[in-house]
Amino acid sequence: MNPSLFLKEVETSLQQLAAETDAVRKSELFCSYLNTMASFWQYSYHNQLLIHLQMPEATRVGDFKAWKALNRYVKKGSKGIKVLAPSFRKVEVDPSTLEEEQEAVFFFPVSVFDISQTEGKPLPEVNITVDGDDYAAFRDALLNFCAKKQIKVDFKHLGINGLYGYSSGGRIAVSDKESVNTQVNTLIHEIAHELLHKGSSESKQAKEIQAEGTAYVVCRHFGLANKSQTYLALYEADAKAILANFKAITEASREIIGYVDGLTRQR
Repeated sequence: MNPSLFLKEVETSLQQLAAETDAVRKSELFCSYLNTMASFWQYSYHNQLLIHLQMPEATRVGDFKAWKALNRYVKKGSKGIKVLAPSFRKVEVDPSTLEEEQEAVFFFPVSVFDISQTEGKPLPEVNITVDGDDYAAFRDALLNFCAKKQIKVDFKHLGINGLYGYSSGGRIAVSDKESVNTQVNTLIHEIAHELLHKGSSESKQAKEIQAEGTAYVVCRHFGLANKSQTYLALYEADAKAILANFKAITEASREIIGYVDGLTRQR
């Protein structure tokens, strides 16, 4: 891989990504989507597990208030999905301490409902999935890369309120409900997190730009379409923010592309 040519390839790709992301951020559909998604909670891992145990097919979940705000209503007779919601209360403490009160967190069960249990106005959708299963060999190469790096990968049910994958200290989870090509995009994104962000104190926005920027560059190199511009628009990324992360994106992209290209040459 010629270093100067690769740097030029990354720069060209990121300039294209910045232009595409800017166009998405300005679109009427995207603005409507953001307003809609603000009504949904970001569920913890444990609440996601509770939802999956009670309704494995759930995809978009909210409480009565959230659905009503979106002009959708829970169907009569629908059985609620129980999750735990936090409540913050002041409690008295030992008078010998300097503070008379402290804030404690309590959890109590609440009912939420999947979109399939509601009816009413259709929700705006911003799709970040990629159709097709023709990159299975590429997915296998990425799994080999993870094995070499001692990163464990699990394919399992995710998808509550739009979750496609996550990484956590040497482990990656990818939704088993999506197409192969979507799984490839997700894998690259999560691999980038593993390569770049162990112990990192960077902002959430910077981390997501670096991970998804890597996915965009790698996918573009191998001819696979993706929806990185839509994903990054969710993090309010613009051209300046994307290009500011050029170094990290180049580092992760070079490592992944170099490995996959090396496997291809061996065959």
